[in-house]
Amino acid sequence: MYAPARVELAPQFTEIERAREKFSFTYLPQEVEALFKEALACFSAGAFNAFASMCRRTAQAVFADLGESGKLWIFDELNTTRDLAGLTAETYGKLKTLLFGTEADPRPHPPLIDGTEAGIVLEVMKDILYETYVRKGKLRQAILVRRFFLDETAANLAPVTAATSLTSNTP
Repeated sequence: MYAPARVELAPQFTEIERAREKFSFTYLPQEVEALFKEALACFSAGAFNAFASMCRRTAQAVFADLGESGKLWIFDELNTTRDLAGLTAETYGKLKTLLFGTEADPRPHPPLIDGTEAGIVLEVMKDILYETYVRKGKLRQAILVRRFFLDETAANLAPVTAATSLTSNTP
């Protein structure tokens, strides 16, 4: 039932389609961007285990891009996220296995997840990608813009000499 100011869902509704998740892909490497876009499409379609597999592939692409030191940094970020979000040991274990598992593991496939766990994985992946690429890219761009405007301003200003500034009586 719906009215101009009210929408009421039936007690047994069927979810037809989820809203597409948004993320700024501007600063991501091409491979990471392609894999995470596909992961988001899986999430929106409600294919949570396909989403988990695509998140694993995205994480592997990030590790390949950043190298071993980057992988260790992301592992530290995951531990920080565990503390910030108050994740349970079980959820954290699945998340760690999903993102950091390797093909050499006895069972190399990501663990099965449900909708709630997929939501947690989604937010953690968005946070990791933001901290790893987007934040750094935005900061570098802001610094570049500041330098540009400082250089432009300095080029247009007359140089101030010590004699001029000391003898000036202007308040």
